[in-house]
Amino acid sequence: MNESLQLYAVNMVGATGLSTDERSAAELRFSMALEFGVGGAECVLPTLQACMLARSLIEGLPTEERTDAECGAELEVIALWENAEDRAIMTALKPLNTSGDMDEVRFVISV
Repeated sequence: MNESLQLYAVNMVGATGLSTDERSAAELRFSMALEFGVGGAECVLPTLQACMLARSLIEGLPTEERTDAECGAELEVIALWENAEDRAIMTALKPLNTSGDMDEVRFVISV
């Protein structure tokens, strides 16, 4: 893959009191961990899109109809994304001084 080709951008929002370098480092840690979790940089956007589609397919179903037998593939895609995203958030925030309020921190992915 061409390293100069950027497939997506990550912006950390909601974190107050961080320097530009701290924010940039956290965004890089998030990206690297997310890419590892979904199979590479080229898989981030397709996996996010698949997760959003899967959520939309099952969102109208009653909870009792969201079984593995009926929605197994959708649930697996959602779990893949959510697990990768959770690990990426933890990886990004772990080195930061968490004495501040980090409850509002989010990582926004854009094209």
